[in-house]
Amino acid sequence: MREEAKQAAVILRKYGSIISDEELSQVLENVDDLGELAEAIYGFGPPFNSREAQVLSQIAGNMDDNTDFERDGDIWNDDVLAKYAEFVHNYEYTYNNEALKVNPNTDTNEVHIGPMAQDLEKVNPAVVKEDPNSGYKTVDTGRLALMNAGAIADLARKIVRLENE
Repeated sequence: MREEAKQAAVILRKYGSIISDEELSQVLENVDDLGELAEAIYGFGPPFNSREAQVLSQIAGNMDDNTDFERDGDIWNDDVLAKYAEFVHNYEYTYNNEALKVNPNTDTNEVHIGPMAQDLEKVNPAVVKEDPNSGYKTVDTGRLALMNAGAIADLARKIVRLENE
């Protein structure tokens, strides 16, 4: 990861609540690879301040109705929200002993709540990793966070449009 991406992420984390739009533009102009910036922001972990969330949304999602986001050959388009509604559900689950083959540190007694990799794969296969030895699928949480930021941005724009009508 290049140093300018790390520095930009530090600025956003430290000064995100007070940085102006103009200052934000200047910070972003110095970053060659916005993917690296997203990785650096995500590396700090949540909670993300409003500027970090804004930048992640800009990197991950459609920022106007005329632009598509493309990642790993899959095109982000308007029907992604419909796919969320159709395919993604929350489940309560525990991992079985087979999960220890993928990650020996897995706690098979801990209860989890969330979507399954197989459901998320129907929305965007790029957020799912498959273990080459076992064939088990897991969620790439970094990519999922970016995908979710884009979906949240889409929902926010739809809400604003509805409120303005």
